[in-house]
Amino acid sequence: MERTKKLLKRMLHQFNLVVVLIAICGGHALLFESPIIEHAVNAKSSPNVLCIAEHCGRQSAACVTDANCRHNMECITKCGLTNQKCMYECMNTYEDAVFDAFMKCMVDDNHCLTLTPPDPTFRCSPPVSTLSNFSLSELTGQWYIALGLNKDYDCFDCQISTYKPVPTSSNYTLTELYDVIMLNGSTRHEMTTQQVAQLDPLKPGVLDLTNHMMGITMYEKWQIVDFPWSGNYIIVYYCGHMSADWWYEGGLVYSRQPTISPEDYSTISEAVRQKLGHDVNDYCRPRTTPCSNISM
Repeated sequence: MERTKKLLKRMLHQFNLVVVLIAICGGHALLFESPIIEHAVNAKSSPNVLCIAEHCGRQSAACVTDANCRHNMECITKCGLTNQKCMYECMNTYEDAVFDAFMKCMVDDNHCLTLTPPDPTFRCSPPVSTLSNFSLSELTGQWYIALGLNKDYDCFDCQISTYKPVPTSSNYTLTELYDVIMLNGSTRHEMTTQQVAQLDPLKPGVLDLTNHMMGITMYEKWQIVDFPWSGNYIIVYYCGHMSADWWYEGGLVYSRQPTISPEDYSTISEAVRQKLGHDVNDYCRPRTTPCSNISM
């Protein structure tokens, strides 16, 4: 799943001042000639150009000389302040390690860019109960995301998740593969890795996940809602946050096979209705086959 990118597209309207900083390539005299940039020099503004110049000069210089990062910035700038779909397409097409490092420096490491949540009042509405006898070892191996609740975060095609135990630890790693569509219409295979832990021994059905993506650290709590004896599927609800007042939620159905059987689908439908109050018809059904990213 690539929830993080969908979240980041909402804050990229703040990013245009940073693009100007990149474009002038260190011409500091020009920084103060534009009223917009004068505002950005204010320590309370976001992004804080002086903060970026002081702490992220190396990363911004690397972005200037890196074709993908530079094209990403230029592409985002042309989108304007409110065209989030355009911004997201730019990121899908040009995002690379240099861009990620620049974002990490600005957001996570030095707080030069403050993320403004789309709805500061939003908070998650988790289910009341979760499974009381779930083991992380049940997740070991490969799963397909066959159903997704959140249309922004859970509906990428070819979402393939692989869980592996961490040596000398009780934690697991989650490697997620998924497909995104680039500006030219072609498909780009993406991959991210998360850390998974059971931090509360009294609540084994609650998992804590940490993900670092595009410079942003995401924290999520997953609740295992249903796991049948057959082991064919797992129903999950999750609540996550990327700042003190930026929260999001969603859900998914893992399947061991690319396609859910009619019998299991009927059982899943009843389980999400009873335990989550959801209509399974409101869930998206991402494409799970054919998926060439499985060989990544």
